[in-house]
Amino acid sequence: MMIAPCRYAEARPAVCQSISPGVGRPLFAKPHMVRQRQAMAQDLCDLCGRPLKGRTKVSLSHAAVRFNAAEGAAVLQVEPLVHRESAAVSVRHCPSLQRDIAENRLDVRRVTRSRVQLAQLTGAATMEFCGVNRPGTVGHAKIEILSSVSMPLEWLQWAGSP
Repeated sequence: MMIAPCRYAEARPAVCQSISPGVGRPLFAKPHMVRQRQAMAQDLCDLCGRPLKGRTKVSLSHAAVRFNAAEGAAVLQVEPLVHRESAAVSVRHCPSLQRDIAENRLDVRRVTRSRVQLAQLTGAATMEFCGVNRPGTVGHAKIEILSSVSMPLEWLQWAGSP
């Protein structure tokens, strides 16, 4: 990993990785820094990569309200949002989501309003990622969920009608 200007982080210095689509295997617990910020900045579905604009947006997480959002308390998550249809596919096939469901820790939210925040890393974090002390470097983007409606898991079964 390296620190470089990132167009998905407003051209600010950010932790970046080389991009080789179709090469290697995804590391689900460690999202690709640039692709994660791209999905957030361009409002793309985390699963299929298509635009979310004009579609039902879904958050699948157990993110709770935090008090370090831009304007106070809000739900912040690093997982990009997904289409309702993609959410239905995800809960059927993702082992992590299936564990969350089994432990009753998954919140299904229909997101009606959100915005992107760019996390700024500490010098220790940039040292860990890139081997240099650069506090203020952008890490992952975060979705700040400003308005949402909690939905039952069964709502995803009707994903044919977003």
